[in-house]
Amino acid sequence: MTYGAMRDYVLQLINQYSIAGSRVPMEYNDQADLLRRIPALLRDGVQYVTTTVRRIRAVAELAAPEVKGEILLYDLPEDLFQLLGGLIRLGPEGLVRYHGHQVLGGRRVAIPRRDQGTYYAEYFRYPHLPLGTPADDAPLDCPPEALGAVAYYAASHLVMEDNSFLYAALQSEFERRLARLEEGTYAVFSPVPDAYGM
Repeated sequence: MTYGAMRDYVLQLINQYSIAGSRVPMEYNDQADLLRRIPALLRDGVQYVTTTVRRIRAVAELAAPEVKGEILLYDLPEDLFQLLGGLIRLGPEGLVRYHGHQVLGGRRVAIPRRDQGTYYAEYFRYPHLPLGTPADDAPLDCPPEALGAVAYYAASHLVMEDNSFLYAALQSEFERRLARLEEGTYAVFSPVPDAYGM
């Protein structure tokens, strides 16, 4: 969904989109103020939803490491929120999940030099959120199934100081939609190395 479509959806939820079939003019009541507040609320809503119940998965190849003696230091992707199940290593044995690393400071991983290879990070990432007011046709970096929850989040925060009844109704619907987004559990299969050499 684009920013413009989401903005219009939020305005429709709070009954500020049209009057007698025509779009509400900027001069009407607080329409200009509402429109200025929507981008920040959408950024906040997308960030909240995508770092709690509907995280965004990504895979990125790690750039060439910095060598420090017997340790290889790899920089993790800038948009990394949380590593998912370790690293993926492409080595002589093929593509395997690798757990012999140590995360340093949240943005780097240390790997023993003997385990040299091509590494990929499988991770949850932060959404890419533009600053300021996006263009109407700018896409929102949010899973499609979470867009409705984000719209209710923004709408409820727009009216929270002026209409407590509407705020409560919109916030309740946001919570219901958020609960339906909860991720189920899943298994990650990978071979287990034989510690006893059998």
